[in-house]
Amino acid sequence: MIHLLPNEQILMVLHRHWIAIFWRFLIGAVLLIFALLAIPYFPFLESVLGIPQIALWFFALIYLMAAVLVIFVFWIDYYLDIWIITSERIIDIDQKGLFNREISEFMLERVQDVTIEIPNIMATFLKYGNIIIQTAGEQSFKIEQAPNVYGAKNLILDYAKKQNVRPL
Repeated sequence: MIHLLPNEQILMVLHRHWIAIFWRFLIGAVLLIFALLAIPYFPFLESVLGIPQIALWFFALIYLMAAVLVIFVFWIDYYLDIWIITSERIIDIDQKGLFNREISEFMLERVQDVTIEIPNIMATFLKYGNIIIQTAGEQSFKIEQAPNVYGAKNLILDYAKKQNVRPL
């Protein structure tokens, strides 16, 4: 749970663009469809290979559960990766797997540079990209495949200026 500082307001919450999860869901859908297309062939496999249908159903259900688990892990990783831009700081929540989360934050007064990367033509058409924020320390923060990158950049720079900092 994120605790806000006194007089701090949440300005923007960024998740990755929906296209980031689309390709992963497509892989999961192909895995599910593959299993569903194999089910009508169970009687044939029983007669040719001699494997009982109950065993085929058991392995098919295990396979389907694994495919659904893969889709679930993809969704968790997508949904729980968040950037929260507040009036005082930026909070980067990076979900790594099911049970590992890394939370970083930095004050807007430490922002030195905000860079936008538009990596390909699809990103241009769907209006998403990468935001890289260089801070006064050694660390830089990056959110990949973020929607509304120009709006987020302008918001960060405006509030960094309000913190009496002149970004480069």
